[in-house]
Amino acid sequence: MKKTIVIFLLFIFSNKSFSQSTTFNLSGYDDTKVHYGFLLGAHSSYYRLNYSSGFSSQNYSNLHSILPDPSPGFKLGFISDFSIYYPFDLRTLLQVSFLEFKLDYLYDDGTIFSDVRAATFLETPLLIKYKSKRRKNSRMFLIAGFKPGLEIGAKNKDEAGKDILELKAFDISLEIGFGADIFFPLFKLSPEIRYSRGLINMIDKKSRNEYNIPIDKIIVHNISIFFTFEGGPK
Repeated sequence: MKKTIVIFLLFIFSNKSFSQSTTFNLSGYDDTKVHYGFLLGAHSSYYRLNYSSGFSSQNYSNLHSILPDPSPGFKLGFISDFSIYYPFDLRTLLQVSFLEFKLDYLYDDGTIFSDVRAATFLETPLLIKYKSKRRKNSRMFLIAGFKPGLEIGAKNKDEAGKDILELKAFDISLEIGFGADIFFPLFKLSPEIRYSRGLINMIDKKSRNEYNIPIDKIIVHNISIFFTFEGGPK
């Protein structure tokens, strides 16, 4: 993921330099108050966890540790962008996020049990975008807001049919990020990096099994790279 971010930043600045030497594309773009588009994204998701008192009990004396392992995924979605008052925009998104979470249970005898949980979330981020002054065909921006998410599909058992870690189906996250608007003759491309931190403890304490008893709290973290495409007047 780190290499991908470096390549992403090189892409932003190389295109920013290129766009300065071209003609003024989509000159009336900011005169239109509403824009629509779509997004493609890749992300890395992982858990941050706190152990419960059960972890130190006699029942788990042979459990050495539980280690989260970041896993890749991707996102697809649609964008509605509303100009509020320059330089602020309100962005609403409807996106589907395909995730995979992995926890490695390390035991004292050297064995490892990997709890892999695939899930699909329907997410509706509500974001405020602060954009810099446009310089010919590019500008930078900052973005922040909240992202509610509802699980619409998950794998609740492993391949052998055994129960695995059970979590809540709803989460809400705080999101912050930055990116660049790059204006082409027919559309605006916006590469963006966004960090997301969950605000809800995802452990479902109503439904407990041997894998979530030693865990008191799980918070979902996510680092995403987006490419958004929006149309506009020439």
